Amino acid sequence: MINFLSKTFIKDYNNYDDLKVRGRYGIFCSLVSILLNTAMASFKIAFGFITNSVAVIADGVNNLADVASNIATLLGFMLSLKNPDKEHPFGHGRIEYLVSLGISVLIIFVGMQTLWNAVVHIIAPEVIYFSYATVVVLVISIVVKYLMGQLNFVIGKKIKSDTLIAVGKDSKVDMLTTTVTLVAVFASNYTNLPIDGILGSVVSLIILKTGYEISKATIASLLGSAPDADLLKEIGDFVLAYEGVLGTHDLMIHDYGPGRKYLTIHVEVNKNEEMMAIHELIDKIERDLHAKFKIKTTIHLDPVDLDDKLTQRLKAEAITIVTKINTNYSIHDFRVRRCEDALTLIFDVMIPATDLTPHHTLTSRIDDEIKQQYPNFETLIQIDHSYA
Repeated sequence: MINFLSKTFIKDYNNYDDLKVRGRYGIFCSLVSILLNTAMASFKIAFGFITNSVAVIADGVNNLADVASNIATLLGFMLSLKNPDKEHPFGHGRIEYLVSLGISVLIIFVGMQTLWNAVVHIIAPEVIYFSYATVVVLVISIVVKYLMGQLNFVIGKKIKSDTLIAVGKDSKVDMLTTTVTLVAVFASNYTNLPIDGILGSVVSLIILKTGYEISKATIASLLGSAPDADLLKEIGDFVLAYEGVLGTHDLMIHDYGPGRKYLTIHVEVNKNEEMMAIHELIDKIERDLHAKFKIKTTIHLDPVDLDDKLTQRLKAEAITIVTKINTNYSIHDFRVRRCEDALTLIFDVMIPATDLTPHHTLTSRIDDEIKQQYPNFETLIQIDHSYA
């Protein structure tokens, strides 16, 4: 069904990485959700007043809140498609994250409100009157919410949209609350226990957990979360597979919203290779990375001296000194500067992003270790943090 709708309403529907196609999917799902939630809210509120059913009216009001959330999602996708401007040169993709955060706040609010009502019903139970008409309305609501949730969740996965996934989870949360209302209506025929309050409390905790998880993931994206480890390995292996590439380091990915990732990476090559040939190689790697991973890439070139035996021996000794301090440390950009009778060892030390060792303390220790073996050597050491 979802594939049929996609083919019918989305141009170039299977090109999920294209920003315009992503936007069309987001707008389509938002419009469908707005239409269905508005219809359900209108019908439930009208039916609730006719039958004097507070539960159905409350469920209808909840659908109205969902309409507001869907409108925010629609505006988010429309704004995210805006072209980059002077103030936002990387585009407006992070608006999707802000919308997801807003949805998570709404879910948490609904969870707190539901929990409060559930506790009140446990303390002061209310009589629930059984009605087949009410049951039919609630069952239809559950089915529609399930279908709406699947639409947003499945398409959200396809286009990698946290916003649509959040909307899908919100629909499933609504489905849970309506199911509890339905169970409470049936249970009212067989027991005087506050079933609606007890089940409502359990569902409220599930709702709060869902809202918390969505907000946590969204805030992480806004703050700048670590890239996926499998993606990093795949990119590293991809670059290393090119003939002429000796190594990579300083890989960083910047996320400016879905489909708007930027990669910077340092690539080591033999310093004796012809410069234009290396330049062509680097350009090709940048193009191929974008074609395969849809990430705009900038590569910094690091020449490596493979022929000088002294450089290779000193590099090996520096690696031993650095890894002796911490096995998670590594070095790169190693070179030897010769000036008359003095030698200067120049290299960068890569340490984990969470390592809080003061840089001057670390460089002084490495310098002391080197000068124990070579008192006349100078060092020029740069500390880098690994952000990947």
